[in-house]
Amino acid sequence: MPPKKFSISAVLEYNAELLEAFIQMIETVIDSIEIDENIRFFLKIAINELVVNAIEHGYNKLGGPVSVYLLRLSDSIVLEVSDSGIGIHPELLNLEKVIQGMDDLTIRGWGLSILKKVSSSFMIRPNEPNGTIISMTMQV
Repeated sequence: MPPKKFSISAVLEYNAELLEAFIQMIETVIDSIEIDENIRFFLKIAINELVVNAIEHGYNKLGGPVSVYLLRLSDSIVLEVSDSGIGIHPELLNLEKVIQGMDDLTIRGWGLSILKKVSSSFMIRPNEPNGTIISMTMQV
């Protein structure tokens, strides 16, 4: 299978309808490149988490440009979400969280940890000159 590449960008606001419309566009692409229902499910969860995080944290809910890149290879799918926001310091994140009890389930902040666990490759890096790029790979 030859690689299939998709790139979708938009200037987004912290608005549920706009975020949902952008995410649904990307989900349509996911549906067109992967037949496995479980892989599609995890990719859609990842898209939702990463796009919403870009607006909430990268732009402090003020909105800004977000880009999504998908690369379908014969044995994997690479997903990359980038923003030009305030950036993130990966060393300050605890991506190795473990649930200790029921109270842990009531707090936010599990999304990136879960994505790291379900992906075969997960990387957070700066988007020069500003912002963050989060890349993950799912084996298919």
